[in-house]
Amino acid sequence: MSLLQMHYTSAPPGPDGSGFRFTAVSPGVPHAVLREAEQLVGYEPPRDAPARPTDDELGAFPEMFGFTRLSDGSGLLSRTVYTGADYSGRWGNFHAHALLVPAGEPLPGDLPPIALWGAAEWADRSPEGGAPPPLERLTPGLPGGLGATLTAFAAAAGPRLAALLADLRRLAEDPRAPQVVLAEQDSRDVAHWLIVACAALPRDAARNLTFTTYTRRPQHARQQVVGVRPEDARAVTGQPHRYAVHDRSDPHAAPPATDDVWALTAAAVWAAGASALFASARDLPGAGPFAAGPLAALALAGGVPVPAGAVAEAARWAAAHPRALDEAALEAFLRAVCEEGRPGALAPDALADLLAAFRGTVPLAVTAPVTARLVAAAVHDRAATPPPLPPGALPEPYRTRLTGELGEPVRAGIATPTTPLRRVGGLLSTARALGVEHEDLLPGLAERLCRRVLDRAGAGADSVRDVPDVLAGSEPLRVRFLDLLETRAADDPTAVARALRAVPLPLDGPGDGDRAHLRLCAAAVEPEPGTENRTVVLRELRRAAGLDGGPPTPMVLRTALALVWPDRTQTAAEAAALLDHGAALHQAAGTWNDLVAAAIEAPASDPDAPLLAKRLLAEGVEALGRSVVADLKLLSLVHALQHPDGDPSVPHGGLVHRVQGLSHNARPAVQKRASHALALLLLRPRRPAEELKAFAESNDPNLIDAYDKAARSPVLTDFLAAPHRVADCYVAWTSHERVGPLWELTRTGLLEEVLRPVVRRLPDDQIRAAAELVARQAPSRRAAFEEWCRPAGGMKQLFRRFGGGRKPDKAQEPPWGDVRPPREGGR
Repeated sequence: MSLLQMHYTSAPPGPDGSGFRFTAVSPGVPHAVLREAEQLVGYEPPRDAPARPTDDELGAFPEMFGFTRLSDGSGLLSRTVYTGADYSGRWGNFHAHALLVPAGEPLPGDLPPIALWGAAEWADRSPEGGAPPPLERLTPGLPGGLGATLTAFAAAAGPRLAALLADLRRLAEDPRAPQVVLAEQDSRDVAHWLIVACAALPRDAARNLTFTTYTRRPQHARQQVVGVRPEDARAVTGQPHRYAVHDRSDPHAAPPATDDVWALTAAAVWAAGASALFASARDLPGAGPFAAGPLAALALAGGVPVPAGAVAEAARWAAAHPRALDEAALEAFLRAVCEEGRPGALAPDALADLLAAFRGTVPLAVTAPVTARLVAAAVHDRAATPPPLPPGALPEPYRTRLTGELGEPVRAGIATPTTPLRRVGGLLSTARALGVEHEDLLPGLAERLCRRVLDRAGAGADSVRDVPDVLAGSEPLRVRFLDLLETRAADDPTAVARALRAVPLPLDGPGDGDRAHLRLCAAAVEPEPGTENRTVVLRELRRAAGLDGGPPTPMVLRTALALVWPDRTQTAAEAAALLDHGAALHQAAGTWNDLVAAAIEAPASDPDAPLLAKRLLAEGVEALGRSVVADLKLLSLVHALQHPDGDPSVPHGGLVHRVQGLSHNARPAVQKRASHALALLLLRPRRPAEELKAFAESNDPNLIDAYDKAARSPVLTDFLAAPHRVADCYVAWTSHERVGPLWELTRTGLLEEVLRPVVRRLPDDQIRAAAELVARQAPSRRAAFEEWCRPAGGMKQLFRRFGGGRKPDKAQEPPWGDVRPPREGGR
């Protein structure tokens, strides 16, 4: 691009007059620009400047170099130097060389204006030959060795540079921000401030920054940054709302403070001589204007110390752009953020978030510094849990260093009983990853976990929720733990089953198929009260545990029964089904006594108990305890009494004496059941006659009382309306008179209180039928029966009801058997 030139100085008398004026101007410069530029390029020497300086003194005068935005949006880049005293006036003579930068156009090379300070094209006198042509090029020409000078300058500036950068940032973000005033004895130092600042500023901010390196009257300056000598800064001092004054002339004055992380970071980068990082940071993704993160990340990767707040900014940026740095730079950056003692060092939580951001995007070896720092911090913090360590997460030399540093703390944490389970799991993972010996600690840990599961399972899964994670992380520990739990399952299966329902433990693995007790406990469900027959539940349990392929071993059978019948109270039907496995198996399992108890402790209403007792006796009396043999024999006799026609083992005589004999050593409940069964048998139409006689003569209060209660039961009285039952009961209750007082009292009571009320309600034809049946069973008692049926006082017809009497329900079967009349010749 072409830049129109303007030269302004004090011209000698001539055709165009004398005094200060534009002496050479490129064609095309508007007059309005000339009028405005004339107000900007004028030079006023310092107050203490010599009136007639020598050549050496002349070089010490300030150079006024600046960039100003004109009213039409164009830019004026100018350099004004003092040329000495002459006829021009009391201020002497000066020469200004200015260039017009079109609005919206950048400078050649897209450079910031301050970069052209010292360019070779700047002239100290007006060109000869009239109007100069537009300038086609402008070559940056900073003095040699200026880089080292700037670095030293920035390092010496220290916090003042950060404060200046913060003020320049405010100017870039808000045009109404205070002007920046740089008070320096030498205008070259003002230029150094600007060069340093513009190197750090974003490109647009540096391109558009207006400034002048020198003026005598800062209150009249229009530029954003104004350079003055210290004595002239007093005119704007004390007005912080308008001017941000930076004056180094007072060595005792404290530098302005700032908390701007970007400004502090940029100052640190300059102080370290790493100004090349500014250009590199601008090209990174996410490097918005004044973003501290990218610059701080590059600085940390290059070993440049940064302020405390910049470390977190760098970490946040790196997490958001995990692939922005190459692997070498990223690893160096991560080593830096993990360095202990560094100001602003990241806490473990922040490091964990940073590591999570890189997971799956960069190789594990690159993030090893963060992993190592997290592991070390978590091991030393007794309340923390070491992170999981996938293979390759800790390559050398990190692994060797951590093994030496963390070996003992890791072992101590695993062995301490009070260590939280979540931390134990992390320590086990760390021990495996670092190769720390810990196998000797596993038996004690397995025992601790087993106690924890069994002791707290009743409180819910929350109290042991970390046990599965601990076990899943160590196969040797899992095997030891399950072996212990298998032993507990054989001893107390209900407790283990309750624990497994509360805590989902990892039971599947190599060799787990041999733990039959544990598999049963894992397959067991909460027993449901009221289940009719739990043998079905037992079969389902064995199937779910994979143990239904053959007969169980004694110990496995015991475990299964304890899970299905935790109260150890099978019903007689359930015990009978379990007996199918064989007495020897139950005897070996220790469950034999439960089957016996199911028989002798069954309620009187349980119809299966007598047959179960018979089956138990069939297995051999030697397998039974002496205390229960009488109970079982008496129960077995109950079965015979209940099935006299279908049981070939029913004896043909002596039933009463057998019941009496066995009852002496039997339990009261079994005695009562046997007495009731004998009473029902003797109330049958086909009862053994000799047994009724033996019964009457026994004078046994238990037997006779059971007979009396059975005869008075509603079921019997409902069926007494049948003539054959009236005849049968009359014959029985008039037999064996005066053989014993108890029988005598009972039979007369039954005749008067049970049979007579029924007879009084019978019609004449049924009374006659009953008399005929009495005559068949006992011919000599017919007359007595008819007399017994006649009401007292001869008022028989008054009490006789005509019509049919109440007939028994044929669908109902009384408990003592058939109610039909006996056939001819029957008993």
